Amino acid sequence: MFGWRATTTPPLDTAAKRFWTWFGAEAQGISNAFEALARGEADADEALDGLNARIRRLDSSLEADVVRTLDGQCHMTVSGDDRAIGVLIAAAPRLAGWRFTTSAVLTDHRRIPFRLAPRPSLDLLGAPISARHEAYA
Repeated sequence: MFGWRATTTPPLDTAAKRFWTWFGAEAQGISNAFEALARGEADADEALDGLNARIRRLDSSLEADVVRTLDGQCHMTVSGDDRAIGVLIAAAPRLAGWRFTTSAVLTDHRRIPFRLAPRPSLDLLGAPISARHEAYA
């Protein structure tokens, strides 16, 4: 009668544990997607969209971004509501090759996270070649 019902949302700490359980199973696939992106073989949008869809189940204000460092480690930054971020980061497991922080803790401000990086516009890509060196770019 007074128990938890399927129509209510679970407490934030329970939802965070569920997220990290899911993430533990998917971490290698997400890491592989970003490694393929670094090699120029694939686009990591699908992996990042899936990660963000899953993290928004905790709190709709949360958003994650992943940066692959030069030493091959994945660095996930989470931005959004401070309380939700605190609960999520506190429940984060230790995973080999991964580091989890809030967006306020970014160490190198010169790095642009993948999600926020500017994309070339179609105006630039669809423009005719105006010089010989552009044909070989």
